[in-house]
Amino acid sequence: MLSRAEDLRFISLFLNNWRHIMLCYFSKIAQDVVFLCLIPCRVSIIVVTFSSSLESPSPSNFSATTIMYLKSLSLHGFKSFADKTIFEFSQGVTGIVGPNGCGKSNVVDAVRWVLGETSAKALRGGEMADVIFNGADKRKAHGMAEVTLTLADCEQALKTEFNEVSVTRRVYRDGKSEYLINGTRCRLRDIGELFMDTGIGRSSYSIMEQGKIDLLLSARPEDRRQVFEEAAGITKSKKEKKEALRKLEYTEGNLLRVSDVLAEQNRRINSLKRQVSKARRYQALAKDVRVLDTHLSHRLYEKLTGEREELTVSLNSLEKQRDVIEVEMPQHEAAVVNARDKAQALDAELSGLRQRLSDKKNAIAVAKNRIAFNEERKGELGERLEQNKNEINETDSSLIEQQETLQQSQAALEELEKRIAEKEAQAEERRQASGLLAKERHEVENQLRRARAEANATQNIIASAQAKIESALSQMEGNKDRMKQLVEESERLRGEQTKAVAERDQFVKLLEEHQKALPGLEEALEKTKREFEEVRASLDVARKTAAEAHRTLAQKSSRLEVLKQLVASGEGLQKGTQAVLKGLNDPDLIKPGLKGLLGAQLKAPDEYAVAVESALDRYLQAIIVRDEELADVIVERLLEGKKGMASIIPESFLPASKGTQIEALPEGASAWALDVVKVDAKFVGLMEKLLSEVLIVPDRAAALKLRSGYPELIFVTKSGEILTPEGVLRGGSSGGKDNSVLKRNNEINALSAEVGELAKAEETAQREILTAEERTKELREELEQAKDRLQRHRVEESTLNGQLKLAKREADSIDSKVGNNQWEREELEGREKTATIPAGLESRIRERIRRR
Repeated sequence: MLSRAEDLRFISLFLNNWRHIMLCYFSKIAQDVVFLCLIPCRVSIIVVTFSSSLESPSPSNFSATTIMYLKSLSLHGFKSFADKTIFEFSQGVTGIVGPNGCGKSNVVDAVRWVLGETSAKALRGGEMADVIFNGADKRKAHGMAEVTLTLADCEQALKTEFNEVSVTRRVYRDGKSEYLINGTRCRLRDIGELFMDTGIGRSSYSIMEQGKIDLLLSARPEDRRQVFEEAAGITKSKKEKKEALRKLEYTEGNLLRVSDVLAEQNRRINSLKRQVSKARRYQALAKDVRVLDTHLSHRLYEKLTGEREELTVSLNSLEKQRDVIEVEMPQHEAAVVNARDKAQALDAELSGLRQRLSDKKNAIAVAKNRIAFNEERKGELGERLEQNKNEINETDSSLIEQQETLQQSQAALEELEKRIAEKEAQAEERRQASGLLAKERHEVENQLRRARAEANATQNIIASAQAKIESALSQMEGNKDRMKQLVEESERLRGEQTKAVAERDQFVKLLEEHQKALPGLEEALEKTKREFEEVRASLDVARKTAAEAHRTLAQKSSRLEVLKQLVASGEGLQKGTQAVLKGLNDPDLIKPGLKGLLGAQLKAPDEYAVAVESALDRYLQAIIVRDEELADVIVERLLEGKKGMASIIPESFLPASKGTQIEALPEGASAWALDVVKVDAKFVGLMEKLLSEVLIVPDRAAALKLRSGYPELIFVTKSGEILTPEGVLRGGSSGGKDNSVLKRNNEINALSAEVGELAKAEETAQREILTAEERTKELREELEQAKDRLQRHRVEESTLNGQLKLAKREADSIDSKVGNNQWEREELEGREKTATIPAGLESRIRERIRRR
């Protein structure tokens, strides 16, 4: 036997002396230790087993031992082992011989992998699927790799009841993995805990590769410490300590949260206390208010009674007046009807007069505009007419004077010409007779020059008169041109007038169309408003429904959660039953095998729940477990821990159903207990054994009455009283607290169904709310659009009204221009008639001018 210090010294010596070996080391502190050494050579691997009781680890003193050892290794589909291959290891030295590349290293990889290696790189691969046989020229690839490692003599080393322990690992190409211990599925964690403190593991010193010993010797003290802790057997304790500390931290966190919850609850309690104080004060004040209201109501009653009497007197007086009025009413009604007809006729006449007044006002306004314009034009044309008349009169006077002067001058000229001719004849005669007449001739010439000068002056006067006549004629020509312009302008104004009237008619038509479309838009707006209000009302209803459903769901869910917590905490169960349900301080072992309480598997109507529970009694708290081994462990743990009593039923002990036929129901009985209980098929046989002889009756009197005819039956009343075949009558009170398991189960089932329905109802209400909100949003947008359309329509109508007014004003302006044009034409025509020069005078003047 080696001590702990000797064991550690042995490992140190072994590491210093055997640097080029791969070592699988299975150890148990304070016992003999067996080593399995895998020594790699160029063509083989030598597997050596020896005991740690040897003083020095050398090949000369290796010997067999009965301590735990590696018995066999089975590989199937792992790397190069396509077919199932089994290595049997005997105690002593075993060698695996083969050429390079034949798969010797794959044996070590298989050992490492089955012990839980998760790094594909450590197994010389890229991913875990690389360990599966990938096929060859004539072999298909496998879909699974499996390795089984079998150890023998494991009772003491692994603290297990099995002599041999087999560890199996499988991996599939889809990435799924399986771990098994002795053919039972487990977790990788279970394998690690199984070999903890034995030196066996994927990362422990049980497998030493080439170079790993040098790596350990040169490693940090912390890394080396792990190896010695594993050898010292404290790794598991440290892990348990770490797990316990983690649980303590988690518990401290829970305690802090509980403290916070308690603090919050205390605050709520203080708030509730204040509210209670306020409520009590309110109740006292409300009582005073009720008393005062009573007194006030009494006084008000007396006051109102007096007022009622006064009003009664007034009412009687008014009724007499009403009778008088009713007698006079027909006459007044006829007068009112006549007055109403007259008023309607006057209203119609007044409307017509108002319309005519409006038309007259418009016509007056147009006439005033035309009068103002015509007055301005009249003044201008009057002034121009006066000027023209004055000029014509002056010209006529001057022309007449000049004509008279011209006639005188012509007469004088003719006289002078005659005299000149006579003188010239006389002078010629005299010249011929004598030259003495030269002086007289000279005088005659002087007279002739004077006459010619007068003739020239007269010619100038005639020229001036001619210029004035030409000016008058030119003005007449201008008047003719103006008349022509007025005619053209009149034609243009008529065209503009026609265009203005057409534009005005078009605006009137558009305005009428807009006015016709306006009621439709207003009706669409009102319809959208009504639909919006309806949808908003339905939305409010849906929200109220959802809120009510949510409130009811919260209440039901809270009640359901409380019931589930009561069931989970084992409320009302025996102490031993509660201890088993909590795991007996080893939940990882106990809880996976528990299948639940027998009472949780039963269903019965509330009417018969108490009766069925009384009939089953202690069997209701019986716990269904996986097998009889677990049942034995539970009973043993209850005894050791003195945790009370519990009823355990292994599943393998459940009897099969024999198809018991239910007899006819005796008269006066309520039901057969077996007939009202509903269970799964695997519990039917058990229920037949427990309830086949149980009859439910209404009360004790019915049980006592039927006992004589059916002495072999057990009678149970609906209130839970039992009368056995032996004549024992059991009954009494349950303490006023309803702990019925079946009723609780029924309530849980009913609440679960109700909570599901309420959740669906709330979800439906929420969907309806979302739909209504979306529709409300759409209708709000449609309402805004309808308002915008109506507003735009009204703006367009207002614009059309403005344009129509402008068109009317423009048409009126054109009408005024047309009237002015006509007036001016008539004025020019009158002036042309009054300002015409006599044709004879004009022709004479022109002839005279031509001759001159």
